[in-house]
Amino acid sequence: DLLVLLNQLDMDISGLKKMRLQRGSDGAHMMILSVDSEDDIPDLLTDMATSVNLLLPDNQPINLIGETHSRYTIGEHSFRVTAGSEFRANISQLETLANVVLKLLALTGKETVLDLYGGVGFFSAFIAPHAGLVTLVESYPPAVNDADENLADFEHVDLIEGTVEEVTGELQIGYQAAVVDPGSEGLSIEVVDALAILKIPRLVYVSSDPATLARDCQRLTAQGYQLTQIQPIDLAPQTYFIDSIALLTI
Repeated sequence: DLLVLLNQLDMDISGLKKMRLQRGSDGAHMMILSVDSEDDIPDLLTDMATSVNLLLPDNQPINLIGETHSRYTIGEHSFRVTAGSEFRANISQLETLANVVLKLLALTGKETVLDLYGGVGFFSAFIAPHAGLVTLVESYPPAVNDADENLADFEHVDLIEGTVEEVTGELQIGYQAAVVDPGSEGLSIEVVDALAILKIPRLVYVSSDPATLARDCQRLTAQGYQLTQIQPIDLAPQTYFIDSIALLTI
């Protein structure tokens, strides 16, 4: 269906950097275009029922046609994902990913859990039923708005908008578990140092780049953590990309 959509689009975008085509769980299509500047906003012609959104260089979304977001159902949870918000593409494997994270967190229902780089609230939605309190930290405003809707049923989830570097430097000691999902760039030195100060007993690291995972695990173990388990998961079959979930304890 997405290839059909692409072939039926009539467009000329001189500053196009990247195009993403996606389909929500409800079957609705969306195209997201990343461009070099506001001067590259295109005129589009399509006779298909599709939504089109533009991402400016600062990742600000601009709606051109249709809806501003896609909707996905993963397990028992529904997620609104605005154009520009991060969400893994292999929808069929995301519940498996969440279950691996939950298993490694080993929650009993009373823990205070930190969700760093929390995005639209994907991991928090699965964690919240098994935790006493969840704090989600995310820097991208549209994703925070998505998380606010996606986690509305949970009164014990707090959302903090800000960079992980800024927020973790001000948090108090007392978290029993944490999940970090920093993307391919991995953790900054500032975040590693903050985690060392917080001394969170169980740290689950979700990685999309083995190289930065290895680097960060080395930094965390130098700060007193122990790497106790790594579970790879193939979210991009027939490519060299691999996601991994690591458990570090202190």
